[in-house]
Amino acid sequence: MTGPGRPPDVTGAWVHAFEEDSPEGAVYRRADPDHPFPPARRPRRRFEFRPDGTYTERRPARDDRLNEVRGRWEAQGTDRVAVTFPDGDGSPFTLTVLSQTPDRLVIAR
Repeated sequence: MTGPGRPPDVTGAWVHAFEEDSPEGAVYRRADPDHPFPPARRPRRRFEFRPDGTYTERRPARDDRLNEVRGRWEAQGTDRVAVTFPDGDGSPFTLTVLSQTPDRLVIAR
């Protein structure tokens, strides 16, 4: 869990658990083969924050297959993560971390 004055430790691979979403936030679970995600008709967005600052995202494309994009990430303050795409593969964005446990990450919508 994030602590006072500490940036969020989002390193690792995460999978969107959209069944758990709330109006305030989107819920992501660790990409753990032991976590039982229910079957879904739509593909689940996945992203990975590597310790070296590399960001990889697999998001649903128009044909519902997952399209992979790569970028860079950096913690900014106690609750934000900035993602950029130096090669022009996407638009930069910032995630606001609402809460985090070792196996659950909630980001603002």
